[in-house]
Amino acid sequence: MIVRLILWACGIIIIPLMFWQLNNETKFKKNIALGVTLPYVGRTHPQTVELLTKFRRTLRWTCLGLLVSVVVLVLLPMSTGLSLTIWLIWIDVAMVLPFIPYVKYHKKLKALKKEQGWYPEVPRTRVVNLTAAAQQEKHISPVQFLLPLAVSLVPLVWGIVQQDWLMTAMFLTGPVCVLLFWALYRWAMRRRAETVDENETLTQTLTRLRRRAWRRSWVWGSWFMAGVNLAMWLSLDQPVWGLLVMLALTVVFLVLAVGLEFHLRHQQERLTAQSGRDYYVDEDEKWIWGMFYYDPNDTHLVVNNRIGMNTTVNLAKKSGRIILGATAVMMLLLPLWGVWLMAEEQSPVTLTLTETTLEAKHGWDDYEISLEDVAQVQLLQEEPAGLRRIAGTAMDTVLKGRYQSNAYDKLTLCMDPRTGPWLLVTMENGTMYLVGDGSADVEKIYLQMQ
Repeated sequence: MIVRLILWACGIIIIPLMFWQLNNETKFKKNIALGVTLPYVGRTHPQTVELLTKFRRTLRWTCLGLLVSVVVLVLLPMSTGLSLTIWLIWIDVAMVLPFIPYVKYHKKLKALKKEQGWYPEVPRTRVVNLTAAAQQEKHISPVQFLLPLAVSLVPLVWGIVQQDWLMTAMFLTGPVCVLLFWALYRWAMRRRAETVDENETLTQTLTRLRRRAWRRSWVWGSWFMAGVNLAMWLSLDQPVWGLLVMLALTVVFLVLAVGLEFHLRHQQERLTAQSGRDYYVDEDEKWIWGMFYYDPNDTHLVVNNRIGMNTTVNLAKKSGRIILGATAVMMLLLPLWGVWLMAEEQSPVTLTLTETTLEAKHGWDDYEISLEDVAQVQLLQEEPAGLRRIAGTAMDTVLKGRYQSNAYDKLTLCMDPRTGPWLLVTMENGTMYLVGDGSADVEKIYLQMQ
């Protein structure tokens, strides 16, 4: 039940985030609301106000329905695998469902725009303010990325010194992400300017604000990954504290990132409150449903979203369609992970002794222990105290992979934890296996190995 509560607590965060983002889309920023560009006169038109009000009402009911569904699903009795499967399906639904009313009212607002003839008088072409784009912004010092890189390298160096190559591979994630964030920061600073109308000062200000948000997001992300690496290192000896530190880091980073996004949106809303009276930029025909960018005349694959600080891909390019399609397929296939976990839960652990090997098997994983290399075999009636997972599977029906305990630093497990006894096999090279299939045959195998 505790695992399920943690799972749904992590998932339920999506609902307020989706609500805040989509509700914020009803506030005009850069003359845009619900992905539709309107002139100043169109913002306060009674029909515009009515459509935005109806969308907000529909969005509230949609998000409330998702919250109720979480309460119902948490209370239903189910296995870990089934719970994960339903959770992953719910995640897909929660990320798509609020956008249905968004698209509906986007189309209605766009139809109202066409009906009223709310278009700029100049041709609606792609506008790039060369003065603002040509301005050279001072790059932040590389030290701001080198410091988190150095911190993230500490656990990696420890893994190399200990010759623990599994943990070394895990600790490599932090430094790689820091370097990637540095590269993304350098790339982001070369993106096009934020042109809204003929006001050049406004363009420069909006461009500077977005770039400042990018700088902060990549630096904060680098420190977050460095902290995650340290938390994983801490969890080797103090798993509870390591998990708590990781959760705290995630919450802090999430709050900072969301706060940064909405602060930028608020600035865009405030600075463009009087825009749209004369000339203004209108690129609605390049944005499908106000969300997906499609411009065959644009050579860029990655472009800025019109609102906020995010980016998206150009679907007019084949690579853009591949990226979006692959992302959609990955989202749809996520529930298969839960189906696989259900199969893992139902698969039994088997323990087989032959003339040359002791074989512990579960699902696709097969652990073969050569008898000629065995130094010692012990029969345990209780699990080792403080048993904790480092890398592998931990379910009610099976524990397998890399583990630690209070008495043993490295254990390879393949066992049914529900029923003992279990075999603790020590190899001549110091490798230790803890195996058992929950049957009475374990004692027979122990006697035969003796």
